[in-house]
Amino acid sequence: MLDQDLSGAAAGQRVALVTGGTAGIGRAVALQLARGGDRVLFVGRSAERGAETLTAVRDARPDIDHVFLPADLSLLAETARVADELTRRTDRLDAAVFCAGILSTVPEWTSEGLERNFVLNYLTRYLLARRLLPLLSQAPSGRLVLVSNAGMYGDSLNFDDLQHRRGKPGLKVAGRTQFANDLLATELAERLRGTRVEVTCVFPGIVSTDVFRNARGLPRIVRALAPYLQRLMAISPETAARTPVYLAQDPRAVGTGGASTAPSSRSVRFQRARGGPPGAPGCGLPVKTSCGHILPRPRLS
Repeated sequence: MLDQDLSGAAAGQRVALVTGGTAGIGRAVALQLARGGDRVLFVGRSAERGAETLTAVRDARPDIDHVFLPADLSLLAETARVADELTRRTDRLDAAVFCAGILSTVPEWTSEGLERNFVLNYLTRYLLARRLLPLLSQAPSGRLVLVSNAGMYGDSLNFDDLQHRRGKPGLKVAGRTQFANDLLATELAERLRGTRVEVTCVFPGIVSTDVFRNARGLPRIVRALAPYLQRLMAISPETAARTPVYLAQDPRAVGTGGASTAPSSRSVRFQRARGGPPGAPGCGLPVKTSCGHILPRPRLS
């Protein structure tokens, strides 16, 4: 069985992982990576949307054995199972694009006793990165791309209450997880400097997805107005996917490790983490990053 699974990719065939790959930006990323020639393994919670996306990915590149991995990534046990399944399915990984996430202003706790937003938006990404780095490091040019609100939130992490047991509802519930992504990107980029793995972080901007429809805890007026604002201001998931796909697949993206891209030409500076213990991720790491436009051919300068 193992030989059969590993044979899903031909010799020299690029392989990419996409989380949140059954809807929104993640689905668009999976399709574009497949059109670019990658064998795509994508993760999602809905079996129905997974089957639909798998059909679309196979239509985009029918000569490759693409794979849907069903999982609830708000659970670390499920996340670890995905990592195990991926290493069973392939002995090569060229790119991992982490798109799975949630917008919520109210804390919730999973059956594992962890705050759901923190797990889905950060801990899952950390665990997958930790487990998959050996494969990425063996690739000719490994790429790890985090899709999040890069550089958009200040330091809101409370290292004495990472699970927000004593915290209040509000935007900080989501913001602290996005800041944790900033720290993860900068710390990994620093540790992997000089290797063949590039770690980047992408802020896609306002995108026409179901993020507000699925959001939890938003005021009723915000939930009502969000679809109209999206129609006026949002870009399509296909447009938003171009930058993470470029960073994950294009040979010209070599040397972008540590960069954050956003839909503006301004510079973004990730803040230092305050109040963390010595050696906490990102502490004392003022990393200035560059931004590029979300374009068909993104420019990272």
